[in-house]
Amino acid sequence: MANLLTSHLLAAIDWDEHQRYGYELQPSTVDWIEQNGKPNVEFELMVFRKAVERSERVERSKARIRAVENQRVYEQKRTQMMRDKGMSWNGIRAEFRKKYRSLTKKEQESFLLFLNREYLIPTAELEVITGLKDHQIKRILYKDGGALDDEGN
Repeated sequence: MANLLTSHLLAAIDWDEHQRYGYELQPSTVDWIEQNGKPNVEFELMVFRKAVERSERVERSKARIRAVENQRVYEQKRTQMMRDKGMSWNGIRAEFRKKYRSLTKKEQESFLLFLNREYLIPTAELEVITGLKDHQIKRILYKDGGALDDEGN
């Protein structure tokens, strides 16, 4: 998130606290008020809210773009795996499932992370491979720093 704290907002906060609670103004705020006049607290808070909303929209947009790109890369990798192994996707998934079940609990988590990071396999596919629920998979992925995007990919 971008730095949303402006000198106008900080002066407005200090001014509001001064008016409400009688706090002494900081010297930097006094200087700011001398140069710019008394801050409009309501206006500065509205500007801050708008900036936060815009920043959140930008982040959601970036997450959607990452999700679409990850989906495209996943489909390419899946097609390449099917070509390289000469198998259908269901056969490859069955291999992954068999390998997953043969591992210890700690190794299963590492394998799950590997599938998500290396092949960008989305959580819906990981559910089929591991037999875990969506929330269990996401807990494992987020415990290690999160999935690659907000869509769980």
